[in-house]
Amino acid sequence: MKSTAIIGLGAGGHGRVIAEIIALSGDYVLHAWLDQNPKLHGTTVCGSNVVGEDSMLVELYSNDVRCAFIGLGSIGDAGLRRRIAANTLEAGFSLPTITDPTALISINSDIDTGTCVFPHAIVNPECYIGRCSIINTRATVEHHCQIGEFCHLAPGSIIGGECTIGNGAHIGIGAVLKEGISVGENAIIGAGAVVISDVASDLTVAGVPAKPLLH
Repeated sequence: MKSTAIIGLGAGGHGRVIAEIIALSGDYVLHAWLDQNPKLHGTTVCGSNVVGEDSMLVELYSNDVRCAFIGLGSIGDAGLRRRIAANTLEAGFSLPTITDPTALISINSDIDTGTCVFPHAIVNPECYIGRCSIINTRATVEHHCQIGEFCHLAPGSIIGGECTIGNGAHIGIGAVLKEGISVGENAIIGAGAVVISDVASDLTVAGVPAKPLLH
């Protein structure tokens, strides 16, 4: 069966991990990269050429490439990922869900388009994960969780059962959310934090137990 051509939007470290996931899954073949960094133009990353900036989306679409992935990560601000997604969809591309073969995803959970599930991540039953989110390496999402769009669950984070995470929220490396916790939109949970009470939208918390950071 022939693999589907796909382009990567962002050829940095995050994008390169996704490129390797794609190579392992065999569902797609990386056609080219687009990146805003001119120093990368003309180079080869993960076996594919960096051909230019995002302004080339329409040209690549006219060359019969129809799929793309967002290779840019996010830490606390999903705005750029949102703009890239909007521009890519406007150009006619689809943003497929990409899953590493080592990830364990319940057949009774639903993962929306554009989301990438990284190596050894776990998504247990009755979960919903919104579009264009990142479930990073070894992140765990327990049963009956609702994860919004453009969220980032960083490596090693653990989300207890029946948690709700709002759009654009960032859960830091190794952070732990007690079961039933609600995290608001665009909130940031610091690395290693232990969250035992709800977190409001746009709030940054850190520590054990997690508390709001003073500015």
